[in-house]
Amino acid sequence: METYMQKSYNTLLTIIEKLYPFLFILLSAITAFLCFRCLPIAAIDSWDEARHGISAYEMMKNHNYLINTYLDLPDYWNVKPPLSFLTIIAGFSIFGFNALGLRFFSALFYLITVLCTGLFAKRYGKLASLFTMALLTANYFPFKAHLVRAGDADSLYLLLFTLAMLSMLQIRKNQRWLLVCALCFSLAFLTKSFHAGIIAVIGLFVLLLTKQLHKLRPHIFAASISCALFPILLWAILRFQYDGFTFFQKMYEADLAGRTAAGGLEGHGFPFSFYLSSIFFNFDYIYGYLSILVLLGIVCLWLRPLRASDTPMPLDEQTGILLWLFIPLLLFSLVSTKLMWYVYPCIIPLCLLAAIFLSYFFTSVKAPAVLSLLCLLTVGATTLSFTYQNYLDNVRGARSNDLQTFVIEQFDRQDEKAGATIYLDAYDPFLYANTTTWEQNMCLLAMMEGDLDCRDGGIEAFLSNDSTCLLILSIPFLQDHPALANYQILADNGQYLLLQK
Repeated sequence: METYMQKSYNTLLTIIEKLYPFLFILLSAITAFLCFRCLPIAAIDSWDEARHGISAYEMMKNHNYLINTYLDLPDYWNVKPPLSFLTIIAGFSIFGFNALGLRFFSALFYLITVLCTGLFAKRYGKLASLFTMALLTANYFPFKAHLVRAGDADSLYLLLFTLAMLSMLQIRKNQRWLLVCALCFSLAFLTKSFHAGIIAVIGLFVLLLTKQLHKLRPHIFAASISCALFPILLWAILRFQYDGFTFFQKMYEADLAGRTAAGGLEGHGFPFSFYLSSIFFNFDYIYGYLSILVLLGIVCLWLRPLRASDTPMPLDEQTGILLWLFIPLLLFSLVSTKLMWYVYPCIIPLCLLAAIFLSYFFTSVKAPAVLSLLCLLTVGATTLSFTYQNYLDNVRGARSNDLQTFVIEQFDRQDEKAGATIYLDAYDPFLYANTTTWEQNMCLLAMMEGDLDCRDGGIEAFLSNDSTCLLILSIPFLQDHPALANYQILADNGQYLLLQK
């Protein structure tokens, strides 16, 4: 019986190996589906996504691709270098001023991240490559907030961070990979400023612990420093000509001083254990199970150092991937300000290590065939379950809110209402409250849909404006303001009105 089961198990592994190209394409297609499905439908989020979108819109409108602004003033709150804004501008140029243009490249960058990581994992076996792809499709949090399906800087930053680390892991074979790593660091800095410093910290530790630093050829070292610093210095010089040290001071205050200050920035202060409890040992999602797998794999390697022929990966690469996982986790755990997306780069090596250890177990460990088969089926079913949960919560569940839908339906950049002054006095589902102030997400949507001039003040400001203007109004508010009955109703969807003065 055991012999038959062993033969069946070996046959299954052989089939998986032979079908690798098809399975890789299938997993790529599933990832792409999760990235792009319903991408234009989801409601635009306020703060970072909306802020990035407004800055990109105004940069494009003003033909100034260096200085990000908010409501036509230099933005000293969202103090990011311009690279992520430029990708949104590219999206607007291709797809128009809409949510798809805002988010397209974020989705594409995550897809590329998954593909590159999966292809890199192939050096540890085809099964490791497939496991890596599968685990990254079940990667819940990046699909939920701030990355895959949001017009923000984090997806590009994650891609550049990942490419930098994958390049660092290949320096032992070819030192020229350090040039790629250095360039990715520079571009990551131009995406999320000082956050990119973690790449340099990891890189330095990798070079020191793997004894590669003293082996670097002088011209490779010099060229790497140039690749790392020249793009940043060029941008800094160009930016300095506009407002001197002001932007750099604000960038330091926000991204370093503010986020490391006691108590945390903007109420996001949490204890040291925040990331461990919220992500890495969270068994509501896949991360808790992956963390256990990785810890078990590390313990096994430590208790019984594997012979070179048995090692799933060279010692240098083990060191590099572990540093990639634990250094950002440690540093961001020490920082007062804690947000989920800060440690998204750690999830990539977590999935990679778990995939490598799983592959090694299924192909090299002499376990009973029945046990191996049951474990393989369990891993497959668990990953599929978490991927489906990801789809239900973050993809199929994506929808616009009622107020945003009303704006989308009523405005077109080509119609006569385009460019009009508009006021708001309505219930905003995003805020769960009535508002007379344009929230950042609503302001962006109004700009994209109709190039509208958004003014605060609600009904009172609308009535006091002697010029032609528009008002979005919750229908119940109409009975409290009889004067509004004198104005033309351009649209009525049973919940909101569009009035023209």
